[in-house]
Formats: sequence, C-alpha cells, structure tokens
Amino acid sequence: MSSVRAPIILALLSSVAVLAVLSKPVMAQGADHAVTLDTLSVDGVAGRPSASGADAGGPVGPVRGYTATRSVVGTKTDTPILETAQSISVISRKQIEDQNALTVNQALRYTPSVTTEQRGGSGSTRLEQFLIRGFTAPLFLDGMRLPSSRDAGPSVDPFRLERVDIIKGPASVLYGQSGPGGIVNLVSKVPSFVRHGEIFIQGGDYNTVRGGVDVGGPIEGHGVLADQFAYRIIAAGWNADGPAKTTSIERSFINPSVTWRPSADTSLTVIGLYQRDPYSGYYGALPAKGTLFPSNFGVANGPLGRLPRNFYDGDPNIERSDRTQASATYIFDHRFDEGIRVHSSGRFLRTLGDYRSLYDATSNNLAWGGRFLNRAIGGTNVAIDAFTNDNNIVADFQTGPLAHTVLVGLDHQTLYTKTFSTPFPTVPQSLDVLNPVYGLTNISFPAFSGYSDITSHQTGIYFQDQVKVDRLTLTLGGRYDWVRQSGPTRDMAGQLVSDQDAPSEAFTGRASLLYLFDSGIAPYVSYSEAFEPQFSGQIFTGDPSFGRLPDPITSRQFEAGVKYQPPGTDILLTAAAFDIKRQNSLSPDIANGPRFSIQNGEVSVQGVEFEARANVTENLTVVGGFSLIDAINSAGTGTTLNETTRQTVGLVGLRPIQVPDTTISLFGNYQVRTGMFAGLGFGGGFRYLGGSQGDAANSFKVPANLVVDAVASYDFSYLSPSLKGMQLQVNAQNLLDETYVQSCAFQAWCWYGAPRTVLATLRYRW
Repeated sequence: MSSVRAPIILALLSSVAVLAVLSKPVMAQGADHAVTLDTLSVDGVAGRPSASGADAGGPVGPVRGYTATRSVVGTKTDTPILETAQSISVISRKQIEDQNALTVNQALRYTPSVTTEQRGGSGSTRLEQFLIRGFTAPLFLDGMRLPSSRDAGPSVDPFRLERVDIIKGPASVLYGQSGPGGIVNLVSKVPSFVRHGEIFIQGGDYNTVRGGVDVGGPIEGHGVLADQFAYRIIAAGWNADGPAKTTSIERSFINPSVTWRPSADTSLTVIGLYQRDPYSGYYGALPAKGTLFPSNFGVANGPLGRLPRNFYDGDPNIERSDRTQASATYIFDHRFDEGIRVHSSGRFLRTLGDYRSLYDATSNNLAWGGRFLNRAIGGTNVAIDAFTNDNNIVADFQTGPLAHTVLVGLDHQTLYTKTFSTPFPTVPQSLDVLNPVYGLTNISFPAFSGYSDITSHQTGIYFQDQVKVDRLTLTLGGRYDWVRQSGPTRDMAGQLVSDQDAPSEAFTGRASLLYLFDSGIAPYVSYSEAFEPQFSGQIFTGDPSFGRLPDPITSRQFEAGVKYQPPGTDILLTAAAFDIKRQNSLSPDIANGPRFSIQNGEVSVQGVEFEARANVTENLTVVGGFSLIDAINSAGTGTTLNETTRQTVGLVGLRPIQVPDTTISLFGNYQVRTGMFAGLGFGGGFRYLGGSQGDAANSFKVPANLVVDAVASYDFSYLSPSLKGMQLQVNAQNLLDETYVQSCAFQAWCWYGAPRTVLATLRYRW
C-alpha cells in the first residue's frame, strides 16, 4: 500500500505548485460584502443572496464558526433559520475540520436525533448510512437527490463540502419521495472571486495517509469578460488500512468548478467530479455471541471472551467494493429587479460499482456453538446513470398588510440502473474464529445468474407561500408527484423472469405558524407530510391471480418548538417536540394467501430534542444537544422470529432495531490568542448513544455507550509572521479507546464501534 500512497501525495503537492502560480489576488467585483480567507464567501451570488450577521456566504455559503443563521434547506428560499418553522441543523466547514470528519457519517455524529454508522466503525467508510428521528433518510447534494445503492451509491468526501444542512421531519413538499425522518443536503464548495488556497497532509493510526488541495479565485479577463469568471479546483487522496484485518481504504478525486458572473444579479456555476474508490473498508458483521455477549467459542470449560474489534469474517481474495463516479452539475441563479428570482440546477451522474463479499451466515441463535462461522458468498456489478433537475421561481410581493414570498417549482429525476447479480450460496469453508485463515484460493465466486435493467422516473410540481404579518409567519405548501419504475429482470440465459411497470403518484402538504418576538424568541407549530412509493407486492382485489400495486407509504409529523437567538449574538438555541406516524407498510395477507399483502403496518415515533450552536466568543465555539425518542410498531399484522425462543411473534408493540432511545453530545473548541500560549487551540467532546434493540423481536438489547473525542492545534503565525497560514492539528476519536457494540440487526449481525484513531494534520492556507 505504501507504494501507492507516495505518488498520490507527490501529485497533490505538485498540483499546488502549479495552481499557486495561476492564483493572483484580485478584489471581488460587485460583491455585497467584504470577504476574508476564513470565510471564502460566494460573494453575494444572485438568487443566493448574502446574509447579514454571521453568515458571510449567505444561506448556502460559508458559515462563521459553528453557528449558521440562514439556510435554504427548509424552504428553498433565503430564510433565517430562526424564522423557519421546522428543526434545522447546519454543520459548518469549521466543525467538520475541528472534528476531522473523514466521512459524512462522521460529520453527522454531533447532531441531535441523528444516529450514524449503523454498521459500526469498520463499515462507516463504505456507505453514507444514518437515521434521523429513527428513520433512514435520503442524501441530497446541492438540493438534488443522490441515488441510493448499496453497491454503486456515490460517496461524498467532506473535503468537497462547504456545509451540511439537515431538515428533520417529513420534507416531501420540497424534495419529493423521502421518509419521515428528514433529509441531509450536502453543499458543495464553489468558486469565490477572492484568491485563496489550501493544502493539507495527514497521517496517523491504521497507516493513514491523506492529502488534499483546494485553490481558486478570479480568472483574469479582458474587455467585457474582465472579472466575470472564477475557478476552484479541489483534489484529494486517501489511503489507509481498514479497522478490520486485511481490509483497506483508498480514494482519490478531483473536483473542478467555474463560475461565470456577468453581473451582480446573474450567476452560472459548473461543477465537475471524477472519483475512484477502489477499496472502501468493510461490510461484514460479527455474531452477537462473542461480541455483545461473552463466549467460550466452543471450548469446553474454556474462558469467556469476545472477538477482537479487528476480527474479519470475510476473505481478501473475495472482498471487493470498487466504485467509480463522475458527474457534471450546473447551478444557475438570476435576480430580476421586480423581486423575482429564478433558480435552476441540474446534474448528470454516472456511478459504477463492483461488489463481492464473503460474510457471516451463521444460524441466528445464541445457542450457536461459537467456534465456526458459516459463510455465504455473492456480489453484484451495478451501473447507474442519474439525471436530476430542479427549477423554481421565487417572488416577493405585498397584498395589503401581507408580505408574500411565493415559491413555485418543478423537479425531475430519471435513474437508469443496470445490475448483474449472483445467488448467495453458502460455502463449505467455515471460518474458525480461534484460528482464522485468510487468503483462501479454494473458494470460487458464483457466476452471475440474473440481470435487471430498471428505469425510474419522478416528476414533481410544488408550491409554497410564506406569508408575513408583522412578526407572524404562516407557511403553506403543497406538492404533487408522479413516479414510475419499469423494466425487465432476466436470467443469464435471457429468459424473462419479471417485467415491472409500477406507477405511483401522491400529494403531500405542509403548514406552519411561527411568531418572532423582539427578544429573539420564536415559538412555532408545524405539520408536514412525506411519501415513499412501493414498487413490489400485490394488494388483493377479489381475483386470486392478480392484485393491484400497493399505495405509497405515507408519513405525517406534528412538531411544536421554540428557537432563540439573543439579539446581537452568534448563539442559536432550538428545542422541539414531535409526533411522527409512518403508515401503509406491507404486512402478510393471511386471509388471501402468501402472494398478497395488506397495508396496515404503522410505526409511531414521539420525541423531544434540543440543540445549541454558539460562537460564544471570538475564541470559543460550542455545539451540543440531546434527543429522547420513543419508537414503536403501533399497528399491523406483521410477524418476526424470536431467535432465542424460536417462536413467531407479532411486531405490534415492539421497537424497531438500531433506534437508540437517547442521544447526548457536546463539543467545544477554544483558541488562545494572547499570552504565552497564544496560537494554541484545544477542545473535545463526548457522544452518548442510548440503548437500542438488537433484533426485530426485541429478544436482546444493545447497551448504551459513551465515546470521548479530543483535538489540539497550533497556529504557527504566532511563532513567526512568515508562517502565517500554517497550522498543525491532532485529533483523537474515541480517545479512551472504548470497546463497545454500536448496533445489531439480528443475532448474527452486530458491529463494533470505531476504535481509538489518532491523526495529525498539517495545513497551510494562503
């Protein structure tokens, strides 16, 4: 692996030398505000206007410290978070860097009601998996949905991001099909009309070597094109050993972009990306017996113990997660004099994934002998082409005493997915957990047995009116979606197995009321809906041979909360109580036979959450919060197997898996700017994750855990003015090296949390 790392880092360093020559200080033209290198402003891009106060970059741009005051994620308009009647969290660039988040999963760790890394620390580098308020949530990039796929899903490196905006609760009115938990919107770094540059190199535990470069600024022009163009080039490489034995992580990407701004009212940004992830860590699992519960591993009268955290259930000759992604994105904004703004964005994304795995398939029973793991083998080869487009118009006008901000939009997404798949047979070579042997050559990968060519379309029209009367804001919104999924599935002989044609449509609505007091207190109430189309299953209609397609899964949420921003401060406090119901899940139709289902499944979630984000002083930044969640299967006839008693039990009254009842977190960072310790920075925090159910039958529980993180840094400009821009930072995640089980899906599949990881980063900015 070391032979690969050196060329990556050398290439990045040489890129900086070339790009630094291209960069030249130029004052921003037509900017709405002054910009410093600490904020890298978007310079008041038309349609994405600059904000007053803390957010020099406006509702989609850079955030000062940890506290954003504006965001478009909740309304698709430039609205203060204080005046948005739904829970919004914004993770800033500074927080990502202070916590040294290497993945989106890690960036979300300190957000209340958000739980990450469901497959533990080892698997967190492969997929962006997380729950919001107990439900899986989709990932968006620059307001457009990314395709979700286990084997070819695009992965976004946090070094590409300016911020991460999270809306909690149903959001289908603005974003189409999504679950009840909310969405996560990643916001790309875009060109600035101020020259800037950054280079970093990082190393530490697990033979980690990372490096990156981020440079940009105005492009010199002549005549009418002078000062109208800016560029940005971001590139990075990452190479490391995975926490599980024999596994590895490797990534490299380049992310160029250019902005054309012919006037202060018009902007067009084009963003390109090419990324390779030939190795993506680990996707296996370990049994509850030997991780969550001690075992003698089948040795009579042997001592009880647990498998080590780096235990690997697969084989390096089989393990594969080779992904490639390339995309082209445009973002266009124009502002008219009449208070009308137009926004249009689009992206073409292609991802390719080659997945192979040998994984634990031992019988799910705590009575398992504990010595030999049975394993299954399989894989896929997946290609996804995704076309995504979002267009809207925002108009500000008055009707008597009422001030309106009206949003009208149309979005569309088309996905073409081609998948070759294998069966998942068991292999005769079981794995001796006391003496594991890897690198086996007598295990053959099964031939591909199936091929599917699926096309998915979604088109939605949406409307929203934010009506203000003095300090009272009423928001009403509605949306109608048309969704269709179609295409054949064939065996490798070309014979048709099935031919899908599943149309679906749904209306979703939203209403909220908020009052902003002079003191900075803003109580609110809101109602919102979401839908998720279902593309499989049949509902009985009287004919034993045919049935109709299921209706979409629907969700609704009532939320009441209060937000508080003391006037003149960079402190934002939010508290909310919520009630969510997710309905229309499928359950077996006992009366009409196994081929049919009924739609009576329901999950109810009630909870409260609190979040504090504060730039307390120029030196101190803090983020913290907690959530309490009560999730339960509240209706339906679905059943599951109790793996301990071997009895079939009903799901009603049981809690869903992997949903902790409590989360508590606090993180702060302090910079010393005067005295003999000037330049020193230090901070840290803790993450508490409450207990969760280990299987659908609630036969065992994963206990709570507490993890401590720490950071220390030094700004070399305090040592010498010639070293301005250079900083050394050391991060320790899981500082106390706590060994704990993060979650379980059933008795055969549990995942350890990430072990202690210490990384040092040397960064230079100019």
